[in-house]
Amino acid sequence: MPVPLSLGDAVPAGDLRRRAALNFSRLQDNAFRYEAMIHASTAQEAPGDWVGRGLLGLSLLGQTLLTEPAYLEEIIARLPEALNARGYIGVIHPAGTADENQVGGHNNLLRGLCEYYLWKHDQRALAMIRSIVTNLMVPTRELFDAYPDDKLAKLADGRPIGLTVKNEGVWRGLSTDIGVVFFTLDGLTHAYRVDPTPVLRDLIETMIARYAKLDVRKIGAQTHSTLSTLRGIFRWWDEVDARPELLALVRERYALYRTYAETEHFANYNWFGRPEWTEACGVVDSFLLAGQLWRATGEAAYLQAAHRIYFNALCYAQRPNGGFGCDLCVGTQGRLQLAPHPKIFEAPWCCSMRGAEGLARAAQGNLMVDAKAGAVWVPFYFEGVYTLRFPDGNIELRCASEYPYAGRVRWTVVSSTVAAKRWHFFVPPGVLSGDITLSQSERAVATLEAGGFLVADLALKAGEVLALDFPLEISVMQPATADLPAGHHRFFHGPLVLGAERPDLVSLQANDIFIPLGRGRYQCRRSGTVLAPVDDLTYRGEAEARAHRAQLVFAESAD
Repeated sequence: MPVPLSLGDAVPAGDLRRRAALNFSRLQDNAFRYEAMIHASTAQEAPGDWVGRGLLGLSLLGQTLLTEPAYLEEIIARLPEALNARGYIGVIHPAGTADENQVGGHNNLLRGLCEYYLWKHDQRALAMIRSIVTNLMVPTRELFDAYPDDKLAKLADGRPIGLTVKNEGVWRGLSTDIGVVFFTLDGLTHAYRVDPTPVLRDLIETMIARYAKLDVRKIGAQTHSTLSTLRGIFRWWDEVDARPELLALVRERYALYRTYAETEHFANYNWFGRPEWTEACGVVDSFLLAGQLWRATGEAAYLQAAHRIYFNALCYAQRPNGGFGCDLCVGTQGRLQLAPHPKIFEAPWCCSMRGAEGLARAAQGNLMVDAKAGAVWVPFYFEGVYTLRFPDGNIELRCASEYPYAGRVRWTVVSSTVAAKRWHFFVPPGVLSGDITLSQSERAVATLEAGGFLVADLALKAGEVLALDFPLEISVMQPATADLPAGHHRFFHGPLVLGAERPDLVSLQANDIFIPLGRGRYQCRRSGTVLAPVDDLTYRGEAEARAHRAQLVFAESAD
């Protein structure tokens, strides 16, 4: 499989860098310093969650932006103060019992510690990883046979912050973030990469087997917990145990999510069957999972989904202050307009930190290599400077891109010490492979199409420019939501869903003629309605962003 670049080898520029820097700045604010995170509003219900997410976001963006986070060392140095006598955060429950939110809260603490350790190789982080795994996580292995999935649907009244609401035998508390104990597979498989042990492997295998028996729709699982669980199972398949049934499970559950819990702008309903608000944490997981499944299967549809999730759902969820929040769900209950959720404009306790991972991984996955095959893969077209490493040398490229607003991408070869490589350029959503042209220093390059990519063998020299050009035009797609009546449709510009920013609802015909205005904007010749991308809240003031409304789904007009 193609492998993403190391974080330090993928330095973003342009809009992606601006978004990452904006989020990095937000994570320096008081709410994300040690004292505030340890004593935050979520500290009792989900101990370790806020500080873990902060640690994760700062570690990833520090590497992406090549900048040391100002308060990261203090978090690591003082974190042992928050640990109990057994080396984790919160109450020590009697042996043979566990609290779901406490266990789930340590998922992001494990992930943050693991990412920090892989960056800094700090033994203090490794010691905390070991104590959490050994003393909190491993003892739960014998409890999963008694996990009361038949009782979970009764808890389907959760709020933006998960609550511990019910005792069930050995599970002293169950969470309204239904299924949250299983999303700990994300942190546990990450910990296994850092410190593999037989007992941890047994726990992971036990949890995967138990999770495979859950009916996530029937229990009303929280979609963020569902998607994080699937990413943990994917990591296990990718790095430890490539059993076909594990990949099949991830694919089946992800397809279930996209069919029954995805909005018309590619975000998530935060629970199966509860289209009340989206959650940027779940959007990040969906974006990452789509890219991972493309790597595993080679199916271009996953990568097309990743483009649409990033540019619409994730970009819309970022706020002018750099944080991330929740939005209203478009496509069910007659809702045709997208808007920020008025009560959860920003979710600093989770989404503002987890959004960092989406941005960092976008940069990291912009180019990938298969060193053994001598191949380069270009799944995205983000601006930046990228270093590709092969056994016979390295390539350093600087990318300038107008995508997704225009189909113009340029790579300048800063240096190259390698022989010819086979390059794969992704055909973006809404583009036909026959319409793409590739040139090398203004000379046309012959290409072939395979698996949704243009393929060419290229030997590069310093100073050369690779140019990729393709048309991006308005297109029409049917809604994804099954309960919308017939005669509704969405408009796109490449991967960008287009909206009419106005307080009232308008009708547009699928065959209306639209005049291009530039940067993905169009005006309907018949009605004068303007359609535009919905990815620009970070370019607005907070009051304007809070008031934003854009109709994304349109019915045919009566006339």
